Amino acid sequence: MRTKPLQIEIVAHVLGSMNHCSHCQVFIDGLGVGGAIKQTDLNSYPPDFMLEWQRLSDWVLELAERYEGQLTIKITDAQSPQGLWKAIRHGVRQYPTFLIRGKKYHGWDTAVVEEMIQTALQTAEGP
Repeated sequence: MRTKPLQIEIVAHVLGSMNHCSHCQVFIDGLGVGGAIKQTDLNSYPPDFMLEWQRLSDWVLELAERYEGQLTIKITDAQSPQGLWKAIRHGVRQYPTFLIRGKKYHGWDTAVVEEMIQTALQTAEGP
């Protein structure tokens, strides 16, 4: 029986809003405009980028529900230093990319990711 959850790492472009320096952020939040600024940042993304993020978010939530307690899902922002490292180390060139026990898949085919998860879970459990 598996004792540790299977780790899945997803390298993808992540929606986000930048905070200001800690002193300014306290001031901005104190004025009550921090949420509006963040929403403006998020609204500045192209619609197709936002739809892709929503699609990935829905997929991750579905996987977490289906494999409750069996998976640890980590999302790495492709534009972060860690994302750059993953691109170099694992040859990630397209997004989203799923990294599961040394195997890599990029794309949206849920059947492929499901098969990777099932195989990894079965090999970890043994006979």
